[in-house]
Amino acid sequence: MTNSPYPDLNLYDMPNRYRDISARPKNRALTERRLIDAVGGVIRTKGYKNLGVNAVAKEADVNKKLIYRYFGTFDKLVEAYILENDYWMNVSRKMDTVIECKSDPQEMKEVIVSLLEGQFAYFLQHQPMQDIILWEITEHEKLLNSISNVREIIGQVIFEKMDTVFKDTDINLRAISALLVSGIYYMILHAKKNESTICEINVSSEAGQQEILKAVRLIINWAFERTAREGNKD
Repeated sequence: MTNSPYPDLNLYDMPNRYRDISARPKNRALTERRLIDAVGGVIRTKGYKNLGVNAVAKEADVNKKLIYRYFGTFDKLVEAYILENDYWMNVSRKMDTVIECKSDPQEMKEVIVSLLEGQFAYFLQHQPMQDIILWEITEHEKLLNSISNVREIIGQVIFEKMDTVFKDTDINLRAISALLVSGIYYMILHAKKNESTICEINVSSEAGQQEILKAVRLIINWAFERTAREGNKD
């Protein structure tokens, strides 16, 4: 099992890590909220390359000293924003849906399709997270690498559940999912940053989006149907 870079992190409640602040003074709670939101504001208007202490403090309209007082470091503030806004971190809040899912191939298939459809829809609309993923794949940052490792831990829970269907077959759901997850990221980044088609599909159009979602379902259907055929041969 992958060692978590956040040993005290509850994977089932990660997005609430910085929201559970009801016991703190009200002004601190409001300031933390403004600072976290300001991270997204700076990325949205100026891009991740202009993300810094001064820019975030100015966006939040607070003294930059409060970043260190409330979060310890600037990286911890950025981490707080990502934990709240990353799609797969939010999936962790609904992990019970996967864990409690019966070992029924049809139900498992719908879980996988739903997760991938959700990733596509969420990432398509969330511009700051588009910039963060672009940042993650183009520059080496310890913080972003740690966040990526946490995503892997979330994926591990999902794949271990799905192993009951794909065990002893030649279908590698991890490899299929890797192509689909990374393909979704790339297609959307390509469409948003270059404003062009990919393989003659306009991902920015509703028609193009529906074709991509249809293809995702077809690929997952193929994987489960192929596994079922192998099982029937036995």
